Amino acid sequence: MMLSNPSRTVCARCIRRGRHFSTTVHHSAQPRSDHGNPAPPPEAGYTRLTNRGLISVTGPDSTSFLQGLVTQNMVKQSAEGKSSYVAFLNSQGRILNDAFIYPTAETNAADPGWLIEADAAELPALLKHLKRHKLRAKLQLRVLDPTERTVWASWKQHNGDGRWAAHSLGDSVSESSGAGAGWGADVNITGCVDTRAPGFGLRLVTPGDADLRAHFARQLEEAGAHEASLGSYTVRRMLHGVAEGQAEILRAASLPLECNMDLAQAIDFRKGCYVGQELTIRTRHTGVVRKRILPVQLYADELPVREGEGGSGGPVYDPSADAGLAPPAGVQGLDISRVGPSKGRSAGKFLAGVGNVGLALCRLEMMTDVALSAEGTTQYTPDREFKISWDAAEGDGSEGSEREKVRTVKIKAFVPPWTREYITSGTQQARARDPIREGQRARELAERLAAEEEDARLHE
Repeated sequence: MMLSNPSRTVCARCIRRGRHFSTTVHHSAQPRSDHGNPAPPPEAGYTRLTNRGLISVTGPDSTSFLQGLVTQNMVKQSAEGKSSYVAFLNSQGRILNDAFIYPTAETNAADPGWLIEADAAELPALLKHLKRHKLRAKLQLRVLDPTERTVWASWKQHNGDGRWAAHSLGDSVSESSGAGAGWGADVNITGCVDTRAPGFGLRLVTPGDADLRAHFARQLEEAGAHEASLGSYTVRRMLHGVAEGQAEILRAASLPLECNMDLAQAIDFRKGCYVGQELTIRTRHTGVVRKRILPVQLYADELPVREGEGGSGGPVYDPSADAGLAPPAGVQGLDISRVGPSKGRSAGKFLAGVGNVGLALCRLEMMTDVALSAEGTTQYTPDREFKISWDAAEGDGSEGSEREKVRTVKIKAFVPPWTREYITSGTQQARARDPIREGQRARELAERLAAEEEDARLHE
């Protein structure tokens, strides 16, 4: 399957119908369990994303400025008035920030404007990166106060295939007449379909800091949707294998394709030159993506659920599980190794977890049955187990003293069906191509990109 539905602006008629919410009623309270874990995510809900912030980019050069910095084709997005999921890369092709970019209500061809949604903790670093490349561009950059606008995620549980939430939009895309249009009484509301996983829902940006019900009270009431905690939203992300922010997409260390940004439609492989494009294009045409971010199950002794064949099912979140299964939030990049006396080669990196679920950057041919080679071979065996270990402080009973001990938990990776289908499709296409011709094509493209960059520097 090729993923063909781009991120799209949502119109008023769909919001009036409330079609992006379920009709299942859930209680609004989102208590934590006795073990300190968040409540499971509701089938229909919305979350205020206080961990995300916004940067305003306005001015006649704002679109061309962003075009040279992000992985998405902003000229095309501007012409169509669309929002999109993107990445900012460094010159080595590593991710600096994952982001959503929305056109503002005032956007027009003469004076376009954009809102960049990114990890709130990383806004100062992202703003510095933007100012470094501003040069003499005619634009203004400003970090928005949290009270000016609010970022939301909304969703409903789909019983069907839920392909990229396109069915929640119906035939409404054509009704939107441009940026900021199609949002009912308040044209300052914007948003897009979240393309990072099938049926993952919508991203919304509303003016002020009022609850989402202040804008869509009737729709939410009819849908029976209630606000979920940020922790519940995080659990839902991890169950879908969706990483977010630089606590999970490690800054200046993560590659876009390893973070599933090709699958999430965050990269336009046909657009012109941008920072970090050379390595991204080369990996696309000649390399094999051997590692991917996947959802994982954490367990102490025995795997608590019966997984699908080859790990094709998915982890099951248990709010009553020991909260200590997941490493502390400040512990990043733990090596995943085999259980047994001989660790061998690292099988990946653990990124983050909540309770008994999490995300990890996994070597596909070691931790899953996905075969990437032309021979279709893999190092995976169903009975092989993997683990992560970290130093954990624990009181030894004496006042004012602590001792260090090593905490070890087992970890099982799962390949979501849409990820497996995407990888399989790409592997089959790669096997059908002539590797010599593809290598020559990639080298020629890299040389052309380098020449374009040099020419651009000479004309600055």
